Amino acid sequence: MATTYDIARRVEEADSARSARRTKGAQLVGELAQERTAVVQRLADIDQQIGDAIVDYSDVISVDELAAFTETAPADLTQILNARKPNRGRRKRRTTSSPRSTAEQTDSVAVPETGTP
Repeated sequence: MATTYDIARRVEEADSARSARRTKGAQLVGELAQERTAVVQRLADIDQQIGDAIVDYSDVISVDELAAFTETAPADLTQILNARKPNRGRRKRRTTSSPRSTAEQTDSVAVPETGTP
């Protein structure tokens, strides 16, 4: 009959092998998930660049022409174009003073006049 020490050692060995396999599986899934996230971000960046190019050159070439020349489905280009985030321009600084009135610019408070001297 096995002693309590032998039983504990056997359970630990069995759990150790299972734990090592679980660790390896979790590490692999984690690495692949990180790689997938990077690829998805890269594809989003490429789609943004394609959409920007379509907009930039829309004055000289249509989506249908681009599709024909690049052998890309027009629906794909249209989808990329519609999903594109518009570029935000930098804010321009005001060159004129603010449109506040003269009364708003002064710090004085007007005292109401009374009819008595």
